[in-house]
Amino acid sequence: MYDDKFLPKLSQNLLEILEDNEFYDITIEVGNDPYVKIFRAHMVILNYRSPYLRRILSTNVNEKKNDGTLTHIKLPNISPEIFQMVLRYIYGGRLSLEEYDTSDIIKILVVSGQLNLQELIIHSQLFLIENKKNWMEQNFNLIYQLSFENDSFLKLQNFCSELMSKEPEKIFNSIDFISLSENCMISLIQHDNLQENAIQVWEQVLKWGISQNPELPSDPSSYSKDDFNVLKNILQQFIPLIKFHNLSPNEFVDKVYPYKKVIPKELRDKLIKDFIIQPNNNQSNITKEFDSMAMSRKQKHLSIEKDFNVVIYEINDFIRKIVNEAPENKLVKQKVDEYFRNHNISAQEIFNWLLNNQVNANSIFLLGYFNFNGIITSLNNYEAFNLFIKASEKNHELAQYFVGNCYKHGHGTIKNEKLSFEYYQKVANNNDYAAAQLEIGYSYRSGIGIEGDFKKAFYWYEKAAKNGNIIATYNLGYCYNQGIGIEKDYNKTFQLYKQSAEKGYSKGIMMLGFCYDEGIGTKVDKQKAFELYQNAANLENKVAQNNLALMYERGDGIIKDIDRAIYWYNKSAKQGYEKAKNNLKRLLNINL
Repeated sequence: MYDDKFLPKLSQNLLEILEDNEFYDITIEVGNDPYVKIFRAHMVILNYRSPYLRRILSTNVNEKKNDGTLTHIKLPNISPEIFQMVLRYIYGGRLSLEEYDTSDIIKILVVSGQLNLQELIIHSQLFLIENKKNWMEQNFNLIYQLSFENDSFLKLQNFCSELMSKEPEKIFNSIDFISLSENCMISLIQHDNLQENAIQVWEQVLKWGISQNPELPSDPSSYSKDDFNVLKNILQQFIPLIKFHNLSPNEFVDKVYPYKKVIPKELRDKLIKDFIIQPNNNQSNITKEFDSMAMSRKQKHLSIEKDFNVVIYEINDFIRKIVNEAPENKLVKQKVDEYFRNHNISAQEIFNWLLNNQVNANSIFLLGYFNFNGIITSLNNYEAFNLFIKASEKNHELAQYFVGNCYKHGHGTIKNEKLSFEYYQKVANNNDYAAAQLEIGYSYRSGIGIEGDFKKAFYWYEKAAKNGNIIATYNLGYCYNQGIGIEKDYNKTFQLYKQSAEKGYSKGIMMLGFCYDEGIGTKVDKQKAFELYQNAANLENKVAQNNLALMYERGDGIIKDIDRAIYWYNKSAKQGYEKAKNNLKRLLNINL
């Protein structure tokens, strides 16, 4: 058992080394004139603590002349004050964020990202989310922009995406909302969860629009024709989204009418008629008109209505979820296609945007995924593999999983089982990646890329199953059935096969049928066995097709039907199942 009671003393000694002025072997020039400070440090510590500094040092050491001069590097884009805090963390492994104000914590996170200090990156993000949530909500645009500056800031990206999805009104009322991008503003206005009423939305949109051009007067009565045209151009994408029909006549007259010239004439005339000339008339027609305009715009202009970074993040997250649930392989692409349709997303538009915006790990991975599955573009495993590698180098865990797949099957690269295992292992400890845990289980069970170990295989199957992977659930049932890494238990075999079958896994359906057929963990029930074999056979499971044919051939619990037997043997044989090929040949010879 390890005891960590010695760590505080070790940390203290390492900080004393940092403060020592005798044995340093590198100087670091931090900051820009006139705010520059020279730090003394030790290459061996920097080399092992920061991947970024390791790369710089390796270059400097290779170029260094044997003239006895110290290695000297420059970090001009970092504040000396913040670097000193982070350097103490690098040496001592300690940093109490409670001691700093929020702006300094943000700066510490940025420097951690520059130096690729993953442990501190994760810790800083979690600290902000858990302790500075209100501040981040009030300064949403700052956090949003920051989150996409570094691909390692995934937790902040997730925080921003969830806030936009679940509580958009908080962003709408944040201190810096006037700094939001047009796409982000439009996405917020369209959100179903936005709790603001129509007049508040209009006032905030107006405030945002006027702030985009500081030369615009604050009083509309002093606007020139050109001023109205400038504001009209700024707000043209917002007007169809404002629910003017929810305003009262007084609200329209007081708040909207002074800016009537920014509203298209046809709509303006109708609003004047409904709110001023005939204010008590039923407003159902205008409601329908606005709904129609908004829907048309939503379907045709994805790039306007929603920030693409958020869309790309959400697609990445959806792919992660379906991959980890592990449906039949052929259904994964189908589910992605359905996701695009259900969310009115144009795959072509996404693809075009990805081609021109390979700036972060999410977009790099998704372009690889399009190539891997032949979405919009032709299938190109080589290009997909290179993009997965590029994204994985930016710590994109889903990309690392797909790199593992490519090495396992030789997609776009030479098959390498050892590298495949290593990439799966990178993400297997994250419970969001049950698919990687499943692959680790496969590897231990079959000795692929690692020495075989049935107990470890069972451990990883169980872990993946608990995290919702239906194939892992099926494999656990197989382990209990065969005694692989665990004692045989037919009752658990039956229950696990049943769980995977209920989630639609064809092998689980087939093996549940087999349990009823042979009385494994349950009573023999030929009718249930037949129904389950039939269901799995319809899902193109070749073993179930063969078993169904056997029941037809023998009249086992059903009416004997040689023609149906031949039909299902043939279906299974065409998929390469040897038993079905032999059974078909035998049956045809008998009936000659």
